[in-house]
Amino acid sequence: MRCYLVRHAQTQWNLENRIQGQSDQPLSALGCEQAARAAGYFSGRPIHAVYTSHLLRSRQTADAIARVTGVTPSIVPGLAEIDLGSWEGLTPEEVDARYGGAYQVWQATPERVRIPDGEAVRAFHARVRRTFAQLAAGHRDGEIIIVSHGGVIASWLADWVGADYDQLLHRLVLDNAGISGVDCRTAPPSVLWVNAVEHLNHTGPRS
Repeated sequence: MRCYLVRHAQTQWNLENRIQGQSDQPLSALGCEQAARAAGYFSGRPIHAVYTSHLLRSRQTADAIARVTGVTPSIVPGLAEIDLGSWEGLTPEEVDARYGGAYQVWQATPERVRIPDGEAVRAFHARVRRTFAQLAAGHRDGEIIIVSHGGVIASWLADWVGADYDQLLHRLVLDNAGISGVDCRTAPPSVLWVNAVEHLNHTGPRS
């Protein structure tokens, strides 16, 4: 069984480098184009299922894919991005100014930071690990698409390649509407590729 991991397309907050977490932001105009291009990547493929988080930016990306594949997305709340509490809507610079440089600590070692009203990093990892296991268990063969968020995909990849999550975050690029592929016939899944973006040519700069 092959699984495609799709990061949601661009929002205005991505463009402004604002922390989103579980804030429910829609796609930008460029994001809508990126979502359509991501959908085109799957044209003609035998997709058995499409899953998405409940957040709007993920659902809009999944809906674009559904229009091409003909597969209605299933909403799975466990695929949501980490809840970043009182940081959401702020830029990293604003977080550092209001919370004594906390964003710089977060970038180096997220587990050391307790974000007001936010989700603990260990609880987040446990949630997304459990969610993937549940989805994969429902498919013994075929191809599925999971539309989710950068933090979620990074957490999975860290598990599967045996990497330290904190260190992986510094080295891993996951573009809006980038696509990664994994072979789920092994345990843990085998990572086939990370962040394919060829389908996004001519949609503008990264954000």
